Amino acid sequence: MKDGWAFVGMGASGAGLAAHAHHRGVGIAAWYDSDPAVEACVTAQGGFLYSGIFGEGLLALPPMAQTPGELARASVIVVSVTAGQHEAVAQRLAGVLADDHLVVLHCGYVGGGRIFALALEAAGAKGRPKIVETMNSLHLAGRPSPARMVARSHKLWLETAGNAPGDVEFALARLGALWPELKLGRNALQTGLNNPNSLGHLPVMLGHLGLLKADHGALTTGVLHFGEAYTELVANLADAYELERLAVVGALGLDPLPVAEFDALAYPPGTRLEEVERFGPKLQMRYLTEDLPCDLVPLEDIARLVGCPTPLTTAMIDLAGSALRCNFRGIGRTVEKLGIDWIAENAPAVAAPPAIRHT
Repeated sequence: MKDGWAFVGMGASGAGLAAHAHHRGVGIAAWYDSDPAVEACVTAQGGFLYSGIFGEGLLALPPMAQTPGELARASVIVVSVTAGQHEAVAQRLAGVLADDHLVVLHCGYVGGGRIFALALEAAGAKGRPKIVETMNSLHLAGRPSPARMVARSHKLWLETAGNAPGDVEFALARLGALWPELKLGRNALQTGLNNPNSLGHLPVMLGHLGLLKADHGALTTGVLHFGEAYTELVANLADAYELERLAVVGALGLDPLPVAEFDALAYPPGTRLEEVERFGPKLQMRYLTEDLPCDLVPLEDIARLVGCPTPLTTAMIDLAGSALRCNFRGIGRTVEKLGIDWIAENAPAVAAPPAIRHT
């Protein structure tokens, strides 16, 4: 019998959600993290230390799951890994997921649920679990050490979408009482494209590329948030990128969500702590290696389907790709990988290609 929740990925967002869920009476049936240091520290401490906006304490945890089957004993499996790992997690779970499982990608970026479902299919999964993805993570959090998390903020609004018809309705009925922040999204493509992460991450990262391989004090260590690095010039870059992103979402026939509106919905008064422990690094490489292939690459490629220009998005992909010597388009979530049929189902302005007739 399936019971409780399982958590895959105990980084800052996964550990924060696990601790907060425990506060709300959720039983943690199993957990897994690929970093051996996390398991070692949890074992030594007897759990995961947490502090911040929803209190402090020690989240007692069972021994880390060693097999996918141990995770599958839970009815809800929350996946809080960087978006580039969604496919690998799906492959690992493919043999144990059943129709009555609910998988929550926390969060999905652009097309996370689609990528997860395609990976399950490619791996020969027999079950068809319900798959949903959140627009963002529930908390703005950091992890000063492998098994200690500090949560600075708690979102009270978090749009959620399903991979297939009925998935999100099933999830909200199943989770709504314990996770009331979840709100019904129009569809997964709109939810992913309106994720504000890249607006917060990439302008700062590109404006401070030189700091990634050097120590410049508070700009590289000792900071939880981006405030010190968000200079006037970086803000100008962010404003220009947001206008481009909103134009693409609108051109697709979807509803653009400006970051100011997201903040107003997600962060009403009392949802952020102003004084928190300062730790780093702030300029983390994953802000490039996650956001570029899983957000900017699909934005650029999907925009071509409706003839919407994205010169700044293209320039940021090119600039970061050259600096890191990485072909982000080659590893990214392109139209080919997501599937034109899936995009057309979710974007009213995109026409599905005609079916090929065989004679």
